Amino acid sequence: MSSVETLDRTRVFPVIGLEVHAQLRTQSKLFCACPVTVGAPANTATCPVCLGFPGTLPVANRHAVTLALKLAAAVGGQVHSDSRFARKNYFYPDLPKGYQISQYELPLATSGWLEIPRRVGLTRIHLEEDAGKSVHGEGGAGTLVDLNR
Repeated sequence: MSSVETLDRTRVFPVIGLEVHAQLRTQSKLFCACPVTVGAPANTATCPVCLGFPGTLPVANRHAVTLALKLAAAVGGQVHSDSRFARKNYFYPDLPKGYQISQYELPLATSGWLEIPRRVGLTRIHLEEDAGKSVHGEGGAGTLVDLNR
């Protein structure tokens, strides 16, 4: 057997990971009743809950959970009976609370795949709230934050 044949059998293929976000079509945000207002004037769809004021309690949007479960079923994912939301703590200018609510560690579902045009495996399907959006230099201003998301 030549060394070329050996190399052909032991080829190593790179694995490239992508984090892909999808915005679910819901009428309200993930953890409060504020409407989803794409393109509305900055900070016009906020409340004490989505701003993270002390004493407020986020409540998960049932429709968003249902849509995520439908996605998991559509891609052949394994839905878990135990998934949890947790605080992912980090500093970012458009995250005034200092944390983001996420299911990253204990996701709603794992595995599954998409065929686009090759089969692409999925690691996890999880819900997490959007951080704000930094808007740079509008009207000569510095960076502003829009918390409508």
